[in-house]
Amino acid sequence: MLKSSERKRAISGWLKQHQAQEFSSSLKLQKFLFFYEGLSKIENDYAEFRSLKGYINGPVFGDVYGDYTYEFNEFNVDVERSYQSRLDMVNDDRAKIAGFLVKIMNENELSEITHEFNIWKSQEHRIKRGEKNVILNEEDFNDSDRDLLLSLRNMYSIDYIDSVRVIQVCGKSFIINKDDIQKLTDEQKRVFITLANNDNLQNPVYVTVAEDGVILVD
Repeated sequence: MLKSSERKRAISGWLKQHQAQEFSSSLKLQKFLFFYEGLSKIENDYAEFRSLKGYINGPVFGDVYGDYTYEFNEFNVDVERSYQSRLDMVNDDRAKIAGFLVKIMNENELSEITHEFNIWKSQEHRIKRGEKNVILNEEDFNDSDRDLLLSLRNMYSIDYIDSVRVIQVCGKSFIINKDDIQKLTDEQKRVFITLANNDNLQNPVYVTVAEDGVILVD
C-alpha cells in the first residue's frame, strides 16, 4: 500500500512523463519534489512538506522514498494514473522549472545546493552525526531559502526552457538551442564527450553552433 499523497504521486507522474531519465533517479525525483514544493511556497500557493526528512544527501520526502524504494512497481504505475487523473494538482510551469533544475545538475550538485537551504542546514548537526529520520520543519524554510529558490527560478524563464535542449554526457549537462540541434553532425556530437571530460568546464555548459559548424562554449 502506497503511503505518499496523491499530490506527490501526481507531481512525480509529471516527471515520469516529461523527464523519464530524471524519474529513474531516486535522488533527482526527491530534489524535483523539493524544488516544486519550495516554489509552491514562495509563490504563495499550497505546499506540502509532510514527511520531509533530512538525509546526508539533502531533503527527502520519506513517504515517497519508501514507495519508490520498497513499492516501486505499484508506485511506478500509480504516478501515471495520478498525473493523468489529477492534472489540476500540477502547475506545469512550476514543474518545468523544477524539472529543468534537476536536469542541468548532477546528483552531487543537487545534494550540495540543497545543503544550502536553511530547512536542511538547521538540522545539519544532527544529520551529520548519524541520526536517522531527522524531521525537517516547514517553519525553518526562511527568507534565505526563499531568496535562494527565487534566484534559481529567475535564472531560467519558461520561454528559455522551452527553447533549449539539455544534452547529458558523462555527468555534464550541455544546454543548446533547439535550432542548433538540427545543425549537429555525428562528428560534432562526439565533441561533447571531449568537452565533458574537461574538468575546467563547470556545469551546466552553454553551447552554440557557429555558422561554420564550430561548437562554441559560452
